[in-house]
Amino acid sequence: MICLLAATPHETALLRRLLPLVPDPRLPGQAFSCHFCNEDILLLHTGIGIASAASSLTRLLGQQVPELLIAFGCGGSYPASGLTNGDLALADSECFGDLGAAGEEGFVPLCDLWRAQAADEPPLFVQQFDLRGTWLANATQLLQAADELSTLNILSGPFVTVNTISGTRALCRDLERQNTGICENMEGAALAQVAGFYSVPLLELRGISNPCGTRDSELWDLPAGMRIAQQAVLRLLRDLPGLRNPLCA
Repeated sequence: MICLLAATPHETALLRRLLPLVPDPRLPGQAFSCHFCNEDILLLHTGIGIASAASSLTRLLGQQVPELLIAFGCGGSYPASGLTNGDLALADSECFGDLGAAGEEGFVPLCDLWRAQAADEPPLFVQQFDLRGTWLANATQLLQAADELSTLNILSGPFVTVNTISGTRALCRDLERQNTGICENMEGAALAQVAGFYSVPLLELRGISNPCGTRDSELWDLPAGMRIAQQAVLRLLRDLPGLRNPLCA
């Protein structure tokens, strides 16, 4: 089974039109399932933010563990990434970007506040999650070669999960500098943390809907970000190496 994860129904409208999805009883009101390209597909709306994302995915994985998780939706681009609205970003890592302490000396990540006293003790908190691997490498190569995505800038790099969207230039610059991120979102690190608990691979991609550092609505294009992310997911379901999809060949 492949599980698709998105925060809101707005970010899955295209897929729900194109795939034969029906409500699934595993998470009533949140989950939909179908058989597509010789794969069992489960689509889960997690809700917005880290708490909703973590709780929804935990509930699901307590019932069934899929072969792969694909998280998708909209994201904001950090200035140095070069990404613009309608481009596509894939995560090679995720982090809780604003979880920590702010003081006169600047921001201190939570993982640095209370380190374990003994070297053999596990860390009290994990701030960052490595998402590199075969799934990411194959997905990046496939999407960069897809005809319908050929006009896009498609980039893989660090993602930053925040509780507060960086709507000011100062906050945007700080988050980008602290985390060397290319894309900002509100769920990915929580999904990565839960996926790690259950040892399920996670592939995360985001269609760029806005530049970070501004709340100017004229610079935002949520429909473009949503559309591109779903087009990429559909391509992955059809052609991603490692999935059992001979019916789509």
